[in-house]
Amino acid sequence: MNPIIRIYIYKGETIITKSIKKYRKTHWWLLIRALLLSPLIVGSTGVYGIFWSGWALLPAFLLNAIYWYRYNRKNQFSNYRDQIWAVLVAFIYYFGSLTIILAAAHYSYLDTAIYYPAFIFPYNFSAVAVAVGLFYHHLGWMFVGTFWSAVLGILTYQWQTHHLPKLHRIQVGGFIVIFLVSLLPLYQNFANNLKYTDTSGTSSLNLAKYQPFKNRKALATLNHPTTLQIQSKFPRLNGATALYPMYSAVAQTLYTGVSARQGSQLVKVDSTPKAFNSLLKKQSDVIFMAKPSAAQFRAAKQHHVHLKLTKIGSEAFVFFVNQHNPVDNLSLKQIQSIYQRQTIFWSSVGGKFAAIQPFQRPEGSGSQTAMEQMVMANKQMAKPLRYQEFDVMDGVIDGVAGYNNRTNAIGYSFRFFATQMMHNKQVKLLKINGVSPTAANIRNDKYPLTAHFYAITGTHPSKNSERLINWLTTNDGQALINRTGYVGLK
Repeated sequence: MNPIIRIYIYKGETIITKSIKKYRKTHWWLLIRALLLSPLIVGSTGVYGIFWSGWALLPAFLLNAIYWYRYNRKNQFSNYRDQIWAVLVAFIYYFGSLTIILAAAHYSYLDTAIYYPAFIFPYNFSAVAVAVGLFYHHLGWMFVGTFWSAVLGILTYQWQTHHLPKLHRIQVGGFIVIFLVSLLPLYQNFANNLKYTDTSGTSSLNLAKYQPFKNRKALATLNHPTTLQIQSKFPRLNGATALYPMYSAVAQTLYTGVSARQGSQLVKVDSTPKAFNSLLKKQSDVIFMAKPSAAQFRAAKQHHVHLKLTKIGSEAFVFFVNQHNPVDNLSLKQIQSIYQRQTIFWSSVGGKFAAIQPFQRPEGSGSQTAMEQMVMANKQMAKPLRYQEFDVMDGVIDGVAGYNNRTNAIGYSFRFFATQMMHNKQVKLLKINGVSPTAANIRNDKYPLTAHFYAITGTHPSKNSERLINWLTTNDGQALINRTGYVGLK
């Protein structure tokens, strides 16, 4: 090749190379990196972290820091200010838009628009995961981490080249403000998990009115003397909260010579898991609950406790929504789809266009076991967000009545608890497959979600425990169950 031509080619390549390097340092190129390329890195590598927790996103943030460090090293970029401004603009866009949308949705992540991931499309796979799985509660940390990991990569190069900036007071104040803003996800999580505003008149649960041996009018009674009287060696009773009025009335009917103080020790009320554990630990003689879960049967076997279940009545497993929700009926398939998070909007089942809030109970609770066994069958329920799970049943009812002043939640419980013990006028029961959960429909098996409840004893029950359970299957025992408000076997 002609030497002159070679020189011109070399000079041309040099000019082009310098132009590219110069362009790489322009504001526009920095914005492209901050708004598109950096989110692509974090979104691609952090997709698995979205399914777990903010901490699981750390590898993605580390990769982003390395990316900005290598970019600075390759281009020998000594002007850190333009880079930080670029990543700050990206942070304001992504994190600011999320904050505004969440504030408009009263910090209810499921009320966040399903199309919001369109605004964060550069986060690609993570954006898709957010849209499908509704993992909005990790987005704030993703945006914060993207910003600070980029700053870390930029400043690491500056430190290595001994060009660390000496910040003025205003700059220090600016970083402090950005740091405090970065803590907003803590507030968003707090508001999401703990904030509860109910303007619909919550009905508090008052278990004291069901305490036995205090002449409580709330307890059912028989209008004639019963054939069985237990005068000593009283069985210790415990059970699910929803069944407390029933077994409390049983104790008051059968036990004689018991004071109110003594009765508080003999008849206790706990959640289903606690009551079941009290039987395994021999702290209770008879417990009353729905059929134990598979895990509870395994626990009994590990404790070498042989469970004896005696069916004593039936009860409807019900679903309820806010009274202002136009939906009055759901099919079992629709409920399964809702709790698998396949049906996301009420408009899909005849309601308004609003995201469905599917509330749940903890594993091992009586209502959760009934939900898994009767409703979901072999279908896996979607894991609830933390603010969608309630430790107590009255929390579910109050939540449906007015969680964050919204009317788009759905919950489940047992009929007597929802309509008698925890009656709230802001909640209505749904028909299932077109059938209402009335006592008549429970007795004739028309209502599709009818659960039995049991009196359960452990290994070698006492004589009086057996007498009490046998009495519950007699006409008098069944009459007392019916008078309480449940549906007896007779």
